[in-house]
Amino acid sequence: MEGRILATMFLFMIIMVASPSPSSCARLNGFPTTYTLRDDGAIGYYGDQVAAATSNSFHDNEYGDVFATPNTFKEYYRPLANRQTDDDLQAFPDPWRSLAKSEFNVMNYGAVGNGQVDDTQAFLKAWGDVCGSTQGIPTLIIPKGNTFLLNSVEFKGPCKAASVNFQLSGNIVAPNNINAWKNKDKWIQFNDVQGLIINGGGQIDGQGDVWWKVCDNSNCQRPTSVLHIYKCDGLRLSDITHINSPRNHIFIMGSNGVQISDILIRAPDESPNTDGIKISRSTNINIHNSFIGTGDDCIAIISGSSRINITNVMCGPGHGISVGSLGKEGAYNTVEDVQVRNCTLKGTDNGARIKTWQGGSGYARNISFEDIIIQAVKNPIIIDQKYIDKSIAGTGTQASQGSAVKVSDVTFRNIRGSVAGETAITLDCDDQIGCKNIVMDNIDLTSSVPGKKVSAQCKNVQGFSTSLSPSVPCL
Repeated sequence: MEGRILATMFLFMIIMVASPSPSSCARLNGFPTTYTLRDDGAIGYYGDQVAAATSNSFHDNEYGDVFATPNTFKEYYRPLANRQTDDDLQAFPDPWRSLAKSEFNVMNYGAVGNGQVDDTQAFLKAWGDVCGSTQGIPTLIIPKGNTFLLNSVEFKGPCKAASVNFQLSGNIVAPNNINAWKNKDKWIQFNDVQGLIINGGGQIDGQGDVWWKVCDNSNCQRPTSVLHIYKCDGLRLSDITHINSPRNHIFIMGSNGVQISDILIRAPDESPNTDGIKISRSTNINIHNSFIGTGDDCIAIISGSSRINITNVMCGPGHGISVGSLGKEGAYNTVEDVQVRNCTLKGTDNGARIKTWQGGSGYARNISFEDIIIQAVKNPIIIDQKYIDKSIAGTGTQASQGSAVKVSDVTFRNIRGSVAGETAITLDCDDQIGCKNIVMDNIDLTSSVPGKKVSAQCKNVQGFSTSLSPSVPCL
């Protein structure tokens, strides 16, 4: 009997402790007890705060992409009128409420956004708060419908949060006067920002035409890049348009674990040295689902880079997708573990290309170009171990120098389409070093002119070929 009484009292105490107070019940009145992803009745009450804070309760495989960041979730969230108040938010723990305070709009820091007034200082002030915040994923908001004039600017890290978001929904433009540039080397820089996210659907306009008109390599130095990324491990760059850079559009340097997707890069085909994406001293870089058309390489992979994966990229106009150039002025340069797959090159000067200077050293190895569509490309497949930049001819060397960057373990497979020039395949390797283990498999390239034949050239190459048209004489 005494045991039953004690058990009853213990159960009563548990019920009393677990039951919410009347005030908290009233405050949470109507809050759903189950969660349905697209049910406005469940999500509309508390919006991004609830969704982000409760994302761990969902099965990752089913909802992981949606809840990757609070900003991604906004696409699914449609707030209901008069449902969310400051008093409502007090019902939630501090970590949930803090997510409502992690956005920093440049307009609140004095930005004008008319494309005429220099908004650089407003952006830097906002960045200072973003980089110093520890709440959620601090986000710099560049709002849609505005155009912001920026001079040369550097967004410095390290930041306190593990990840920060540069949400570009509006437009950013460079000065349209060369003399107005304060730093003529780089325009927009991100330096040592780990977990950087750049997205938002906006546009970056380098206004490069003012540079192209007055500059060439002999009389003035154009900026290295419009968007310069340095030591930004874990970068996620997506859903951005880049146009008309004075020189390189995006330069990735010294970074690891980078994802670039769903971007558009455009510049006229006659614009000089306007590479789309240039990669240097970086590893684990993934570029996919993007369109790049410029006056130079769509993508250029240069020294110190490895584990590069390029997939589903449309390239053209431009100079193709290139490894190099490497070994300029006797330099020791290396590139390895590069995969280019499921890409289309249309109307480009070159297609799949490896280019190295004579007199240099190092290596380019473990490189593959597979499942490539060629459409009216002048020189679809090239290995050039005797490369000379025609725009700066005279600074390199044309005669054999007794050394060269070693090119080996290169595969061209499943490449087909039309050739705008006369030579479909050029393998021009160094007389002394040569190129080793070059594999060509299932290549079918024909002239874009009906009835016209295309040829292949090959020097100092070791390897083998299968199902190849046109045939390569030295394989």
